[in-house]
Amino acid sequence: MSTFKILCVADFESYDGDDFLKRIQLLCKAGVDEILLRAKGLNEADFYDLARVVAQICENYRKKFIINQFFDVACKLKSDFWLTSAQLDFFKNHGIFLEEFRQTAKIYAPAHDLEQAKISASIADVLVASHIFATSCKAGLEPKGLNFISELKSFNKEIYALGGLNSENYKDVIKAGASGVCFMGLALNCDIELIKKIVESKNE
Repeated sequence: MSTFKILCVADFESYDGDDFLKRIQLLCKAGVDEILLRAKGLNEADFYDLARVVAQICENYRKKFIINQFFDVACKLKSDFWLTSAQLDFFKNHGIFLEEFRQTAKIYAPAHDLEQAKISASIADVLVASHIFATSCKAGLEPKGLNFISELKSFNKEIYALGGLNSENYKDVIKAGASGVCFMGLALNCDIELIKKIVESKNE
């Protein structure tokens, strides 16, 4: 299997356990490559306080740290940035902010369809293709499927797959051409041993 990155979406609101920071530490210990912090219910000040701690954990384990939604926090902490679909219109018209940012950090942007992917590809380094498989987060919406990953290759960007990925189907998105897999439910609420097995499969 080709080399790929394992990104864990650490969604503060979706975590069912008691110690969110401990879970992030366990994911880092398990060997994942990247941690995305998402907490849409927090204001920017509270998010910054949380992000500083998570950033330190990632630094301790030499893992890539990515911030969702709060661009100013990403700038302050010098982390990579994952912008939301709602932010895409602003940044496509104010790309100069991102061009300067991209000199030292990566931009991840959504690709829910080819039209959006074209906009994202003009300002981002990584296209996040979603949702690939059926997921409770997008109940009732038709998944994009593996062919969508193949279609995104024309943009010549890194492609990360998101949505409905689990320990059984993640290999399929790698075979389809994705360079990264994103786990949220599996990362936050399942047995950490599953993540370890996926990490180990990278060396097979």
